[in-house]
Amino acid sequence: MRYLPPLLALALVTGCASNLSTLQTAKPLTRGQFQVSLGAGAFVPAGQIVDVVDIAIQEGKRLKKQVENGEKVNLTQEQQQQILSAGLALAVAPPGVVHEFALRAGLADDWDVGLRYSGISWRLDTKVRFVHAGDGPEVPENQRRSFDVALGLAGSRHLFKSPVLDVLEIVQIDDFSRWDVEIPLYVSTDFGDILRLYAAPKYVLSRTKLDEKLINFADQGKDVTGFDVGLPARVKSEFVGSTFGVSLGYKYVHVFAEITGGYNFCKPEVFGQRRNLGGVTLYPSVGIAFRNPAPQRPVEQAPQAPQPQAL
Repeated sequence: MRYLPPLLALALVTGCASNLSTLQTAKPLTRGQFQVSLGAGAFVPAGQIVDVVDIAIQEGKRLKKQVENGEKVNLTQEQQQQILSAGLALAVAPPGVVHEFALRAGLADDWDVGLRYSGISWRLDTKVRFVHAGDGPEVPENQRRSFDVALGLAGSRHLFKSPVLDVLEIVQIDDFSRWDVEIPLYVSTDFGDILRLYAAPKYVLSRTKLDEKLINFADQGKDVTGFDVGLPARVKSEFVGSTFGVSLGYKYVHVFAEITGGYNFCKPEVFGQRRNLGGVTLYPSVGIAFRNPAPQRPVEQAPQAPQPQAL
């Protein structure tokens, strides 16, 4: 953890990190209701990636200095593994601050959809509520208490360039692409519109296509050293964790604050062997949402008994 502050300081100037925020409860928008939200979060890898990247940064600076001084540079197998492993780790789980803009719409009483833009990714998601308990329509909407559970499904597309991937000094990584599939389970309790508590256990499957320059750099190392220093063209990673959050507001404006924590599993085959590039991951985030009032529906009148007719 002693290497975490300088790594995060570098990451703060970028907007390239993964987005693990929830910023919604299990209660869907009603049919005809819309919501606009703004948010910000920070992707903080606190596991193996921190040590891997720090070692590679030190090696990169030392080698760069040798090149600038005209000294002969000989990369050992261990040095190549350190540098390329760090490049791979940063490509799969780059740290940083993320800003987001999202739109949601209610399609039915128990079903809504959303579209989120995070600067480097687009995410389309939906959720369906299958458990609901609480006050009925006789209680005003902003005073109803409820307990809800909903199942969600989301897909994200990443495609970006990032200066954080150039921290290795001697390896320039321009871009890469990534697809995410996310399955969250939303659970929330509403105390009217004033207070909402929610949790969202989630599973995220990611497939990252690495930058060709990084792959070519690794292939060149094999010709020079004779060692197998190849990198996979695609890397799979899995995140398993949960979000815990609170929302405060009134009627049509709500503020969110949450923390997502979990473990990122990533063990690609690098240099002919499996390497652990995963670890504990944290994602604190905040946001604000604006929504229109729920459309009013006519109250159904109970059928009246026929009146006796006078003779």
